[in-house]
Amino acid sequence: MIILPYPDNEPGQYFTWAEMTRTGTGLKNVPDSFQKNNIRVLVQTCLDPLRAHLDRPVRVTSGFRCKAVNARIGGSKTSQHMRGEAADIKVGGLDAKNLIEAIILSDVPFDQVIGYDPSRGGHVHISVRAGAPTKNRRQILWAPKGGGYRSYRPAGSF
Repeated sequence: MIILPYPDNEPGQYFTWAEMTRTGTGLKNVPDSFQKNNIRVLVQTCLDPLRAHLDRPVRVTSGFRCKAVNARIGGSKTSQHMRGEAADIKVGGLDAKNLIEAIILSDVPFDQVIGYDPSRGGHVHISVRAGAPTKNRRQILWAPKGGGYRSYRPAGSF
């Protein structure tokens, strides 16, 4: 496990604990020390560098989710959100496809990037394997209007 030497007051330069653990479910959503470390890794290796690359705010719509919160919102039973390794994000002025392209161009390390059609939220899920960053899959998917997932095809590809 990677342990980063940052203080408990914030997980990184641009993101707060409050936004990384926010939930509208009314349920308690508190990460343990392992999950907190994973959130720090996610923020410091993915989200902070992406924010710096884009030079504009990155809004976290869903970060860490405890098991109860994840179940309440219908999240995957194996969601990386529950380990503190994933966040759903939006960036003003960029739709999900543009944000995926920006992430690819940024060279930010990631395990998965999933873009969601506007009918499914229009956000981008980004994750990292905090305990094994060298095993990041760099998997890029698209969640189309009708449901399911498919491989994402970058703009201009055939």
